[in-house]
Amino acid sequence: MRPLRRAWRTLARGWTARRARPPQRPPPGPPRVEFSYTIFWTKQARTWDAARRAAVHGAVQAVLAQPGFEPNAYERRYPVPGLDDQAHAGASLLALDKVLRALMAPATEE
Repeated sequence: MRPLRRAWRTLARGWTARRARPPQRPPPGPPRVEFSYTIFWTKQARTWDAARRAAVHGAVQAVLAQPGFEPNAYERRYPVPGLDDQAHAGASLLALDKVLRALMAPATEE
């Protein structure tokens, strides 16, 4: 009778221990910097006319082609002539380039 009782206690102890554990949360991921910059530049660039988009796109391309360009997340190192009077982070300029390419691309009909 004792082995059966011992087995029952062991089984009950293991079952309650498994139930009592809180669920494990996944570790936090990297910040969504690219997404945030893309949303910001989409809102900005949609208000510009086609000529301004083309001019800014040319200026952004020139900055991206500079030797030593680094797509850093937050440090504002790169001024863009014709955009505004601020320097911008490398990741921000990559997002702006992506948005301008998407807005300037011809629409495809399905």
